[in-house]
Amino acid sequence: MGMFKERLKGFTGTAPIFPLPNVVFYPKTFFPLHIFEPRYRQMVADAENGEKMICMALLKPGYEEDYEGAPPIHTIGTLGYMEFKNDRSDETSDILLVGVTKVKISEVESNHDYRIADLDPISESRGEEDKELLKEKVFRGFERMSARSGFLQIPKQFRDVIDFEMAVNFLASHLPIEGEEKQKMLELDDVSLRAKILVQFMESGIGMEEMGVFGSIAPGDPRLN
Repeated sequence: MGMFKERLKGFTGTAPIFPLPNVVFYPKTFFPLHIFEPRYRQMVADAENGEKMICMALLKPGYEEDYEGAPPIHTIGTLGYMEFKNDRSDETSDILLVGVTKVKISEVESNHDYRIADLDPISESRGEEDKELLKEKVFRGFERMSARSGFLQIPKQFRDVIDFEMAVNFLASHLPIEGEEKQKMLELDDVSLRAKILVQFMESGIGMEEMGVFGSIAPGDPRLN
């Protein structure tokens, strides 16, 4: 999966922010978007003519009061590379973002209608566990959850070709849970820990706020940003 690292070569460190409610984008995943707001149509046009980078960030609760302005966002997000763009006759467009890396977001003054940030890439550890075994546990948990709820089915061919990190992040992004819970998982800097939480969630069938998993992680824990 060297394509993800390749996208970072020559990156200046600054990119537009695309804040959305209840949407959490993970590294090594793919995210299709339909762009229709004028300010974000301009953002996409500028990105296409520049580095093709856009940072996805989750809006914090209460964003509705200032959605047209600059409502608060979570400061950990994912930098995406615009791999594909299709313009429509109504001046909207469809794009596909490829998750390049997790980033720390430091917003800066913008001369545009959209927001801009300096972005610091965040490296993630993978723990000491057997990655293939943990990957298999994650997929088995997802299959059991899908069987109970009639949710998304994962083709075996797809499972066989993706690596551990991509598997964990793909499944985390597709869980039917609230954005704030997905954000908590994104902010973990240990992919193996994220995988274990995924397994626990899928096997329990309860929300993460009920698990007590994050209650055992102190604010200064190195696994958190």
